Amino acid sequence: MPMVKNLENLHRQLMEIARESNRVSYTKYTADDIEKLQDKLRIIDSQYTEGAFDAGHYEEEGLAQVSDELEKVHRTLHRLLARIE
Repeated sequence: MPMVKNLENLHRQLMEIARESNRVSYTKYTADDIEKLQDKLRIIDSQYTEGAFDAGHYEEEGLAQVSDELEKVHRTLHRLLARIE
């Protein structure tokens, strides 16, 4: 699905965090490892307000996809953190 440029950048960042999360999940990771990923996610999350990213228009192409990816990465990191507690 096509995306506006700033959403493409967010998409790439989210996919990188997702890949890192996957790699970490196969290791003996610590809360600090997950916190580093959460810090990266917070930067992206700070651009997400009132259920949407500031893409210029309410319904930019790719907005729903990137919002869904953000939620999935949040859930993944939450599950990883829950496993060590």
